Amino acid sequence: MKFKKKLAVFLMLNAVLFFVFILTFVLDSDNRRNPSFAWLDSSLLVMVDRIEIEGSRGNSVLVRRNDVWYFSTGRELFPVRQGRVEDLLTALTLRDVYTLRAVSAEARERLGLTEGAASRILVRGGVGLPLLDLRIGTGGVFGGEVYFQIAGRNEIFSGEDRFTLFTESRPQSWFELRLFPPETARHEIFGAARMMPAGTGVSAIQQVEVYFSGNRERTYTLRRSGGGWVFPGNENAVLDTPRVEAWLRSLMDAEGEDFAFSAPDDIEGNVIIWFGDGTIRTIQAGRLEENHHAGLSRRVMASDSSFVYVFSEWAFNRLFPESAFFLK
Repeated sequence: MKFKKKLAVFLMLNAVLFFVFILTFVLDSDNRRNPSFAWLDSSLLVMVDRIEIEGSRGNSVLVRRNDVWYFSTGRELFPVRQGRVEDLLTALTLRDVYTLRAVSAEARERLGLTEGAASRILVRGGVGLPLLDLRIGTGGVFGGEVYFQIAGRNEIFSGEDRFTLFTESRPQSWFELRLFPPETARHEIFGAARMMPAGTGVSAIQQVEVYFSGNRERTYTLRRSGGGWVFPGNENAVLDTPRVEAWLRSLMDAEGEDFAFSAPDDIEGNVIIWFGDGTIRTIQAGRLEENHHAGLSRRVMASDSSFVYVFSEWAFNRLFPESAFFLK
């Protein structure tokens, strides 16, 4: 009987201790882990002025100057697509559910989170203070998931992959390479002083002149006439209006493949665009040259920008077609 009483007391004591443990765990917020969190606290966004991205296709350094983001090469600052940087910061500050998977060094190696194997997003603010150093490993067991680890911590999480879109793309994917960016992008990059007046869309174009230095045979002018287009001085030529206007849109939407560090030595091709309000825009292209990265290419400049762009010969030919291209 004494043994049974001792056993009953022992079991009751264990039950009480277990109940106290569970109650303490539930009520003590320090002992609970909320699986929903953000990698970067949104309150820190005002401090962020540098983002370093490392991936398998190259590294990128983005810096903020006067609330505008640029791509830094170490010696030059090139404009970037502001919305793309905002998308990255939104993904970093978005609260989501991340599942704790492992804490061991062996797991870091197996899940691709070791130095040199992992992709990386390092966010800095102030005087270079690291606000976040996030490593991104291999894909998780479930499609669309990857493994994450904050540098200096042991915990490895898995969660929805929102970041390889940024880490595994070419550095050039950040560049704002449009010769004539939309008004909002132009304002962000160049400031209000570089804004073009309203009414500079395709429908406002009244005349375009295309000419090549030293080659008068390739020079021609297109002028709006009624609902169509004509070659001034050769009004009998019948032009294909949809083709002309498709080409005009390609001019206004023209986008390079990279930035060049210097202007071309010689200008060969020129496009001058006149708008109804008197505004003029120009495109100037250098001679064909060998580009170490892009093969045969041309350096191109636009009147709206102080930057020099690299265009492939194929893209150049789309901007500078022969006059016969517009004939019906």
